[in-house]
Amino acid sequence: MSRRSEVPHGHVVVGTDGSRAATHALDQAAGEADRRQVPLEIVHAWPWGGAYEPLDDDAPDILARAAQHVANQDPGLRVTTAAVADDAAEVLVSRSRTAALTVVGTRGNGGFKGLLLGSVSLRVAAHCRGPLLVVRDEPAARTIPSPHTVVVGVRSEEDEPAAAFAVAEAVRRNARVSVVHAWAYGRNDRTHHDRESRARQEDTTAELVVARLHKEHPFVRLDSRSMRVAPARALIDVGTTGAVVVIAAHRRKSGLGLQLGPVTHALLHHASCDVALVPVSRTGGRTAGGTGSAR
Repeated sequence: MSRRSEVPHGHVVVGTDGSRAATHALDQAAGEADRRQVPLEIVHAWPWGGAYEPLDDDAPDILARAAQHVANQDPGLRVTTAAVADDAAEVLVSRSRTAALTVVGTRGNGGFKGLLLGSVSLRVAAHCRGPLLVVRDEPAARTIPSPHTVVVGVRSEEDEPAAAFAVAEAVRRNARVSVVHAWAYGRNDRTHHDRESRARQEDTTAELVVARLHKEHPFVRLDSRSMRVAPARALIDVGTTGAVVVIAAHRRKSGLGLQLGPVTHALLHHASCDVALVPVSRTGGRTAGGTGSAR
């Protein structure tokens, strides 16, 4: 059963269970909705299914408190709420089809009771149909040289949708964009010639992506780096200097269904800042299914 006000396409959706972690994710979601000038939808649902069970009696109060919290912070933001007696991950994935952005947390994952990284949050990440922002519950204490920086990892030209999302996010935040292209030598890079050729190829890939970004967004502050290091390690390290790391999510199919690649999985577990996933297809562009190589 669902109680839901009508929400137009292109909104921001976030879950809540009334916890402190949920409030942090809620604040981030409200900020994203405000920057986009779109409504915010707050959802309360079961963390492990429960389609045949009623929601807890606290659901109306939890949603009311969440809506009031947002109203206190941003009175002009349009807010709708929904109580859904269904699986939390499925609820968020379903709403992501029409949302501009879906927001979840790590501990508490978007506010749904009992959600921990590695369970429902990973299910949402594996199946989300649109951009997903994974919010850190308690950002690590750190000195950020450039707090207004959006970091984006690109592996190839197929990742340009993620780069475009990063640029748009930077414009909304009045931030700069740091493009990171990280790679490591493989088994076929045996000779000095092989390694030189591989290095030129990788550097060219990064240059092409950055050149297109410069051409399409000449007024955005942009820097880039090509790093010969494992991509996951590079993005985790560079992420300590940014507000958010953006990455293209290339989902792969297995016997268990859609799975996240090792780089995405590592970022979700170890990045010290927020992480944004942008589903893309093998040929580039946003995709509903998000299948492709293992990112």
